[in-house]
Amino acid sequence: MERVRVLLIAILSLFILSLGIPMEGDAKIPDRKSINYVALGDSLAAGWTPTSDENGNDGPGYPEFLAERFEQSNYDITLINHGKSGHTTSDVLMDLKDKNVQKNIKEADLLTLDIGANDLLGHLFNGNLAGLESASTIAVGNISKILKDIRELNANVDIYVMGYYNAIEPYESYKDLQPEILPLLQQFNDEIKKVTESADSVYVPTFKVIAKDYDTYLPYADVHLSEEGYQAVAKEFWKKMTPRKYGE
Repeated sequence: MERVRVLLIAILSLFILSLGIPMEGDAKIPDRKSINYVALGDSLAAGWTPTSDENGNDGPGYPEFLAERFEQSNYDITLINHGKSGHTTSDVLMDLKDKNVQKNIKEADLLTLDIGANDLLGHLFNGNLAGLESASTIAVGNISKILKDIRELNANVDIYVMGYYNAIEPYESYKDLQPEILPLLQQFNDEIKKVTESADSVYVPTFKVIAKDYDTYLPYADVHLSEEGYQAVAKEFWKKMTPRKYGE
């Protein structure tokens, strides 16, 4: 008798499903929203780590980790990453003249940018603090131009611009210079924030989050983050993005 009852329940369940009637406990899965994401920037966007070899990267950068967060939130995301190691603000300005890059930006819902560090690092490692300040001014001016060019290509894209962390913390040889360099870095970040917000874009600070655990995020005498560091930066971007809606 029990076997007959189980069989009848199974037949009834199949009949209900065939009619499209939801059964108790069924959860409606929301539709996936499509989003086009373009990343521009230097080696941090490219995902270079201290253990990368000369042939390429050995892991994802913060754009890939950010894309993962969107996927986990039921977004169908397409990431096009134009980040390149060694890129300066001038290089990104040149990239924006490329028709393929322009096409990708025109179709983007979301764009992230980190750029400017390579404009400064040469002066930094030479101990040329006067040159560092001058390079900072030029870099900020170029970032302003970059954001203007992006806006001309796509007035509606949501743009997020990264501020820089203290990349010289792992270098013992530069410890004595930190009292002079850190105020310049703070000024650089303040200026990036200013031009970012002037372009109706969102500034994403990273200085404090990386400073919480230099041993994990900057484990070598290298300006590049570890994979855990990129994950931490991606989380900071995500915090700024979650109130927004995409793909509608």
